[in-house]
Amino acid sequence: MIKQNKNPSDSVGGVQSVEVGTRVLHAVKSGGGPMGLKSIANIAELPPANTRRYLVSLIRSGLVEQDAATGKYNLGPIALQIGLAAIMGLNLVRTAVPIMAELRELIGETVVLTVWGDHGPTIVHWEESLAPITVNARIGSIFPVLNTATGHVYLTWLSRQQTKTLVKREMRQRDKANPIDIDAIIETTKKNGIGRFFIEDMRSLSTLAAPIFDHENKLIAVITTYGYKGKFDNSISGPNATALKNSADEISFKMGYAGA
Repeated sequence: MIKQNKNPSDSVGGVQSVEVGTRVLHAVKSGGGPMGLKSIANIAELPPANTRRYLVSLIRSGLVEQDAATGKYNLGPIALQIGLAAIMGLNLVRTAVPIMAELRELIGETVVLTVWGDHGPTIVHWEESLAPITVNARIGSIFPVLNTATGHVYLTWLSRQQTKTLVKREMRQRDKANPIDIDAIIETTKKNGIGRFFIEDMRSLSTLAAPIFDHENKLIAVITTYGYKGKFDNSISGPNATALKNSADEISFKMGYAGA
Protein backbone atom coordinates (compact mmCIF):
# COMPACT_ATOMS: atom_id res chain seq x y z
CA MET A 1 0.00 0.00 0.00
CA ILE A 2 1.45 3.36 -1.04
CA LYS A 3 1.15 6.14 1.50
CA GLN A 4 0.09 9.53 0.24
CA ASN A 5 2.59 12.35 0.78
CA LYS A 6 1.33 15.11 3.04
CA ASN A 7 2.35 18.63 3.74
CA PRO A 8 4.68 18.48 6.81
CA SER A 9 2.50 21.07 8.54
CA ASP A 10 -0.49 18.70 8.35
CA SER A 11 1.06 16.49 11.04
CA VAL A 12 1.80 19.37 13.38
CA GLY A 13 -0.78 20.43 15.91
CA GLY A 14 -2.22 23.85 15.13
CA VAL A 15 -4.45 26.37 16.83
CA GLN A 16 -7.97 25.85 15.58
CA SER A 17 -9.22 29.24 16.73
CA VAL A 18 -6.57 30.94 14.58
CA GLU A 19 -7.62 28.88 11.58
CA VAL A 20 -11.27 29.77 12.10
CA GLY A 21 -10.38 33.43 12.63
CA THR A 22 -8.52 33.35 9.33
CA ARG A 23 -11.67 32.02 7.65
CA VAL A 24 -13.60 34.99 9.02
CA LEU A 25 -10.89 37.41 7.91
CA HIS A 26 -10.88 35.87 4.42
CA ALA A 27 -14.67 36.23 4.31
CA VAL A 28 -14.36 39.94 5.09
CA LYS A 29 -11.75 40.31 2.35
CA SER A 30 -13.76 38.45 -0.24
CA GLY A 31 -16.65 40.91 -0.05
CA GLY A 32 -14.75 43.62 -1.89
CA GLY A 33 -16.10 46.25 0.49
CA PRO A 34 -18.02 46.73 3.74
CA MET A 35 -20.14 43.68 4.68
CA GLY A 36 -22.83 42.87 7.21
CA LEU A 37 -22.47 40.17 9.87
CA LYS A 38 -24.85 37.74 8.15
CA SER A 39 -22.98 37.91 4.83
CA ILE A 40 -19.64 37.30 6.53
CA ALA A 41 -21.07 34.39 8.50
CA ASN A 42 -22.47 32.80 5.33
CA ILE A 43 -19.15 33.03 3.52
CA ALA A 44 -17.20 31.73 6.53
CA GLU A 45 -19.82 28.99 7.04
CA LEU A 46 -20.19 29.84 10.71
CA PRO A 47 -23.15 30.77 12.92
CA PRO A 48 -23.54 34.55 13.18
CA ALA A 49 -23.00 34.47 16.95
CA ASN A 50 -19.64 32.70 16.56
CA THR A 51 -18.69 34.99 13.68
CA ARG A 52 -19.38 38.06 15.81
CA ARG A 53 -17.00 36.84 18.54
CA TYR A 54 -14.20 36.33 16.03
CA LEU A 55 -14.88 39.75 14.51
CA VAL A 56 -14.57 41.37 17.95
CA SER A 57 -11.08 39.85 18.34
CA LEU A 58 -10.11 40.78 14.80
CA ILE A 59 -11.22 44.38 15.44
CA ARG A 60 -9.15 44.50 18.65
CA SER A 61 -6.11 43.32 16.69
CA GLY A 62 -6.64 45.89 13.93
CA LEU A 63 -7.24 43.29 11.23
CA VAL A 64 -10.89 44.31 10.84
CA GLU A 65 -12.74 47.56 11.44
CA GLN A 66 -16.43 48.27 11.90
CA ASP A 67 -18.22 51.35 10.59
CA ALA A 68 -19.95 52.99 13.54
CA ALA A 69 -22.73 54.36 11.33
CA THR A 70 -23.63 51.24 9.31
CA GLY A 71 -22.33 48.47 11.56
CA LYS A 72 -20.66 46.84 8.54
CA TYR A 73 -17.19 45.31 8.62
CA ASN A 74 -14.16 45.85 6.41
CA LEU A 75 -10.45 45.11 6.46
CA GLY A 76 -8.64 47.08 9.15
CA PRO A 77 -5.38 49.04 9.06
CA ILE A 78 -3.18 46.14 10.18
CA ALA A 79 -4.55 43.86 7.45
CA LEU A 80 -3.87 46.58 4.89
CA GLN A 81 -0.35 47.07 6.23
CA ILE A 82 0.35 43.34 5.97
CA GLY A 83 -0.89 43.28 2.39
CA LEU A 84 1.11 46.35 1.47
CA ALA A 85 4.23 44.92 3.12
CA ALA A 86 3.92 41.93 0.80
CA ILE A 87 3.49 44.24 -2.18
CA MET A 88 6.49 46.31 -1.10
CA GLY A 89 8.60 43.18 -1.29
CA LEU A 90 7.83 42.83 -4.97
CA ASN A 91 10.42 43.73 -7.55
CA LEU A 92 7.92 46.16 -9.08
CA VAL A 93 8.00 48.62 -6.19
CA ARG A 94 11.77 48.38 -5.73
CA THR A 95 12.19 49.10 -9.44
CA ALA A 96 9.66 51.93 -9.58
CA VAL A 97 10.67 53.98 -6.52
CA PRO A 98 13.92 55.54 -7.84
CA ILE A 99 12.34 56.25 -11.23
CA MET A 100 9.37 57.89 -9.54
CA ALA A 101 11.70 60.02 -7.43
CA GLU A 102 13.49 61.20 -10.58
CA LEU A 103 10.15 62.02 -12.21
CA ARG A 104 9.05 64.00 -9.16
CA GLU A 105 12.26 66.03 -9.31
CA LEU A 106 11.85 66.59 -13.05
CA ILE A 107 8.26 67.83 -13.09
CA GLY A 108 8.03 69.06 -9.50
CA GLU A 109 4.70 67.33 -8.86
CA THR A 110 3.43 64.46 -6.76
CA VAL A 111 3.86 60.99 -8.29
CA VAL A 112 1.81 57.98 -7.17
CA LEU A 113 2.14 54.25 -7.88
CA THR A 114 -0.93 52.01 -7.71
CA VAL A 115 -1.59 48.33 -8.23
CA TRP A 116 -4.93 46.60 -8.75
CA GLY A 117 -6.25 45.23 -5.47
CA ASP A 118 -9.47 43.64 -4.28
CA HIS A 119 -11.09 47.05 -3.93
CA GLY A 120 -9.60 48.69 -7.02
CA PRO A 121 -6.52 50.85 -7.76
CA THR A 122 -4.55 50.85 -4.49
CA ILE A 123 -1.72 53.27 -3.64
CA VAL A 124 1.51 51.43 -2.78
CA HIS A 125 4.01 54.28 -3.07
CA TRP A 126 3.87 58.06 -2.98
CA GLU A 127 6.48 60.66 -3.97
CA GLU A 128 5.13 63.96 -2.68
CA SER A 129 5.87 67.27 -4.38
CA LEU A 130 7.53 70.13 -2.56
CA ALA A 131 4.44 72.24 -3.20
CA PRO A 132 1.72 70.94 -0.84
CA ILE A 133 -1.46 69.70 -2.48
CA THR A 134 -4.47 68.76 -0.36
CA VAL A 135 -5.52 65.26 -1.34
CA ASN A 136 -7.42 62.88 0.94
CA ALA A 137 -5.25 59.87 0.10
CA ARG A 138 -2.44 57.83 1.63
CA ILE A 139 -0.68 54.49 1.22
CA GLY A 140 -3.46 51.94 0.95
CA SER A 141 -6.05 54.43 -0.32
CA ILE A 142 -8.27 53.36 -3.21
CA PHE A 143 -8.89 55.39 -6.38
CA PRO A 144 -12.27 55.24 -8.17
CA VAL A 145 -12.20 53.65 -11.62
CA LEU A 146 -14.67 55.94 -13.37
CA ASN A 147 -13.61 59.37 -12.13
CA THR A 148 -9.80 59.26 -12.13
CA ALA A 149 -7.08 59.11 -14.76
CA THR A 150 -5.66 56.14 -12.86
CA GLY A 151 -8.96 54.29 -13.03
CA HIS A 152 -9.27 54.97 -16.74
CA VAL A 153 -5.95 53.23 -17.37
CA TYR A 154 -7.10 50.15 -15.47
CA LEU A 155 -10.42 50.20 -17.35
CA THR A 156 -8.51 50.27 -20.62
CA TRP A 157 -5.88 47.58 -20.09
CA LEU A 158 -7.52 45.19 -17.65
CA SER A 159 -10.24 42.79 -18.76
CA ARG A 160 -13.89 43.74 -18.29
CA GLN A 161 -14.17 40.70 -16.02
CA GLN A 162 -11.64 42.20 -13.60
CA THR A 163 -13.23 45.63 -13.43
CA LYS A 164 -16.96 44.90 -13.83
CA THR A 165 -17.80 44.59 -10.10
CA LEU A 166 -16.31 47.97 -9.24
CA VAL A 167 -17.75 49.58 -12.35
CA LYS A 168 -21.24 48.39 -11.43
CA ARG A 169 -20.83 49.66 -7.87
CA GLU A 170 -19.67 53.10 -8.98
CA MET A 171 -22.35 53.29 -11.66
CA ARG A 172 -25.02 52.72 -9.00
CA GLN A 173 -23.62 55.65 -7.03
CA ARG A 174 -23.61 58.01 -9.99
CA ASP A 175 -26.27 60.57 -10.82
CA LYS A 176 -28.35 58.95 -13.58
CA ALA A 177 -28.75 62.37 -15.16
CA ASN A 178 -24.99 62.42 -15.71
CA PRO A 179 -24.26 59.22 -17.71
CA ILE A 180 -20.76 58.04 -18.50
CA ASP A 181 -19.60 56.33 -21.70
CA ILE A 182 -17.12 53.66 -20.63
CA ASP A 183 -16.42 52.52 -24.19
CA ALA A 184 -15.49 56.09 -25.13
CA ILE A 185 -13.16 56.32 -22.12
CA ILE A 186 -11.40 53.11 -23.12
CA GLU A 187 -11.12 54.13 -26.78
CA THR A 188 -9.68 57.56 -25.94
CA THR A 189 -7.27 56.27 -23.30
CA LYS A 190 -5.95 53.52 -25.56
CA LYS A 191 -5.52 55.97 -28.43
CA ASN A 192 -3.60 58.43 -26.23
CA GLY A 193 -1.64 55.72 -24.42
CA ILE A 194 -2.30 57.61 -21.21
CA GLY A 195 -5.16 58.45 -18.86
CA ARG A 196 -6.25 62.07 -18.38
CA PHE A 197 -8.83 63.59 -16.05
CA PHE A 198 -9.90 66.81 -14.33
CA ILE A 199 -11.12 66.49 -10.76
CA GLU A 200 -13.70 69.26 -10.65
CA ASP A 201 -14.14 70.17 -7.01
CA MET A 202 -12.75 72.81 -4.67
CA ARG A 203 -9.23 71.51 -5.41
CA SER A 204 -9.61 71.44 -9.23
CA LEU A 205 -6.82 68.96 -9.91
CA SER A 206 -5.45 67.99 -13.31
CA THR A 207 -4.24 64.39 -13.52
CA LEU A 208 -2.31 62.12 -15.85
CA ALA A 209 -1.74 58.36 -15.54
CA ALA A 210 0.37 55.91 -17.54
CA PRO A 211 0.33 52.09 -17.66
CA ILE A 212 3.15 49.80 -16.54
CA PHE A 213 3.40 46.36 -18.15
CA ASP A 214 5.33 43.19 -17.33
CA HIS A 215 7.16 40.57 -19.39
CA GLU A 216 3.84 38.98 -20.35
CA ASN A 217 2.57 42.32 -21.71
CA LYS A 218 0.06 42.51 -18.85
CA LEU A 219 -0.84 45.67 -16.96
CA ILE A 220 0.68 45.38 -13.47
CA ALA A 221 0.60 48.96 -12.18
CA VAL A 222 -0.19 52.57 -13.00
CA ILE A 223 1.94 55.62 -12.35
CA THR A 224 0.03 58.87 -11.83
CA THR A 225 0.92 62.52 -11.40
CA TYR A 226 -1.22 65.57 -10.78
CA GLY A 227 -1.28 69.23 -9.85
CA TYR A 228 -3.63 72.16 -9.57
CA LYS A 229 -5.64 72.94 -12.68
CA GLY A 230 -4.23 75.97 -14.49
CA LYS A 231 -0.71 75.31 -13.21
CA PHE A 232 -0.35 71.64 -14.15
CA ASP A 233 -0.22 70.85 -17.85
CA ASN A 234 -2.12 67.61 -18.41
CA SER A 235 -2.28 67.85 -22.19
CA ILE A 236 -1.53 64.59 -23.96
CA SER A 237 1.50 65.97 -25.81
CA GLY A 238 2.76 68.25 -23.03
CA PRO A 239 6.03 67.89 -21.09
CA ASN A 240 4.37 66.29 -18.07
CA ALA A 241 2.72 63.61 -20.20
CA THR A 242 5.97 62.95 -22.05
CA ALA A 243 7.98 62.63 -18.84
CA LEU A 244 5.33 60.39 -17.28
CA LYS A 245 5.21 58.10 -20.31
CA ASN A 246 9.00 57.86 -20.37
CA SER A 247 9.08 56.90 -16.68
CA ALA A 248 6.32 54.30 -17.13
CA ASP A 249 8.13 52.87 -20.16
CA GLU A 250 11.38 52.66 -18.19
CA ILE A 251 9.72 50.75 -15.36
CA SER A 252 7.98 48.46 -17.86
CA PHE A 253 11.27 47.76 -19.63
CA LYS A 254 12.92 46.82 -16.33
CA MET A 255 9.97 44.53 -15.58
CA GLY A 256 10.64 42.67 -18.84
CA TYR A 257 8.14 44.36 -21.14
CA ALA A 258 9.31 44.19 -24.75
CA GLY A 259 6.62 46.39 -26.26
CA ALA A 260 3.34 45.61 -27.99
